Amino acid sequence: MLKLKSSRSLMLAMALSTLYSLGVGLLGPVYPIFVVNRFSATIIDVGFLYALFCGVAALFKVVAGRLADAYGKERILLIGVIMGAVCSLSYIYAPNIISLYIIEFLFGASYALQRPSLLALIVDLDEKKRSGTMLGIFESIYDITEAVAALLATFIATKIGFETLFYICSGCQATTGIFILRYKR
Repeated sequence: MLKLKSSRSLMLAMALSTLYSLGVGLLGPVYPIFVVNRFSATIIDVGFLYALFCGVAALFKVVAGRLADAYGKERILLIGVIMGAVCSLSYIYAPNIISLYIIEFLFGASYALQRPSLLALIVDLDEKKRSGTMLGIFESIYDITEAVAALLATFIATKIGFETLFYICSGCQATTGIFILRYKR
């Protein structure tokens, strides 16, 4: 029974890592092109948008970690992935560059809610307390998936379009939320 639970935990960690990374990785390489093309933005705008995302995420991660401790990792992670899914869809409907700044602010808060909760959840999955190994597996899968997602993103954006890409990103994030809900049961 213990071995089965450990295998199930590893599978959950791999699934969460893959879906989560797809949701993030699909946006990475093409997002600046989308911003410049759709909004006639400058490279400076792209830099400020990314800096806003990172700054907000950095400011809120400690608070998000405390929320995860107080209200449960799964709950805070779920809120974060739902926010992320909504933000991914919001790109499609953004009417101007100002709305992108609002979306990036919310996406940064979403990421802040997700990351500490996700890492804490991954550490808690292993009963044998091999958290370094479990995090190593999680991060390796994350990086491999993000690399594949970058290639997929360029193909999807050039052949099908940005809107489809944002729908797929949102779908990956929503599916991550479904896995979290199933795990809680």
